[in-house]
Amino acid sequence: MYKCPTCSASSISFFRKWLSYPALPAYCKTCKSYSHAQRSSGGVGLVVAVLIITVFGFTAAALQSGWPLLLGIAVALAYYIWRVDSLQLEPLSPELVSTARKTESMSWIILLIALIFN
Repeated sequence: MYKCPTCSASSISFFRKWLSYPALPAYCKTCKSYSHAQRSSGGVGLVVAVLIITVFGFTAAALQSGWPLLLGIAVALAYYIWRVDSLQLEPLSPELVSTARKTESMSWIILLIALIFN
């Protein structure tokens, strides 16, 4: 469990921290506040994980064995989990959460209309 940035209660699970973003924030039941893990570096963690798997995949092909690939997947997964674990939770105001949810809802509606009338 991770500490809420508002009240410091250990009330946020790894799964909620991992999936949190302004439209779907992590919610603290203790102080009833919202927070999210800021991913300022974009998809760098995912790119590094893919590169790790690729290098170990080439190694597996060169050695004609599947074990290096499995090891590469385990290393990439451990790196990705460590990266998510090291992110700091930041508090969000209810107004910001509401605005983000409305914006995301409108984006989905526009996408569905575009798909239907395409």
